[in-house]
Amino acid sequence: MTYDKVFVIGAGSMAEAFIRGVTGAGVVRPTDIRVINRSRADRLKHVVDTYGVVAADGYADAAGAALVVLAVKPADVAEALLRVAPHLNQALLLSFAAGVNQGYIRERCPSVRTVRAMPNLPVAVRNGVTAVAFGDETTPSDKEYIHTLLNALGAVVELPEHLMDAATAVSGSGPGFLCYILEGMETAAAKLGLAPELARIMLIQTMVGTARTLAEWDVSPETLRQRVTSPHGTTEAGVKQLDSGYVRGYVYEAVLAAAARAAEMGKSYLPAQTAAE
Repeated sequence: MTYDKVFVIGAGSMAEAFIRGVTGAGVVRPTDIRVINRSRADRLKHVVDTYGVVAADGYADAAGAALVVLAVKPADVAEALLRVAPHLNQALLLSFAAGVNQGYIRERCPSVRTVRAMPNLPVAVRNGVTAVAFGDETTPSDKEYIHTLLNALGAVVELPEHLMDAATAVSGSGPGFLCYILEGMETAAAKLGLAPELARIMLIQTMVGTARTLAEWDVSPETLRQRVTSPHGTTEAGVKQLDSGYVRGYVYEAVLAAAARAAEMGKSYLPAQTAAE
């Protein structure tokens, strides 16, 4: 099966990250990608001019696409599906819409084979992670193709759909949680007399280097922390302060709160039959 024509609905940051990744990796030729955007003609022009993709004449252009990418905000999903549905026939549909489940999509586009994906912010620099859930109707070649595409954006983790809320909390919200911690460290660095620009360089590289060390050494965060924590040393003093403030517990609760909110948001996109039960 060939997947040489791609129709992208949306021209925002997620659509751009996807296009940048797959064209930069040579997985899809720019001229094989058609893009449509509900509004913001300037965003569509930017994507077209920057990556060499083609602006779609309308939703009818989706009729010749083997892959349709839904890269719009959840509030815009219903309208996008309504417009594209008449032009789809046995297409593979990859959705990046947060909280929108596959049942909701298939209810409105019965002929499609669905894939739900949850990328995080670092996919914009091709160094993120995307959680992906495949619909039962997808084929082995569908799965291989989607993995090839999403690997161009970073790591890919395959999950059953009921774990997508957990993925949203851990990797989707994860960059925000990590930045929250960095904000506190930046404030402390300033208090200690470090110039803001210097402190930011140090903190960013510390985070990047720590992540790379965890990956390359294949150790757990706990193990690495213990290795850098000398008895009666500076790290131990700081960790004791974190423990006294129950920071680990608050981080734990933050992730659970994010997952609960993801589940709550997703209830709006339950298929009609499920919602009525």
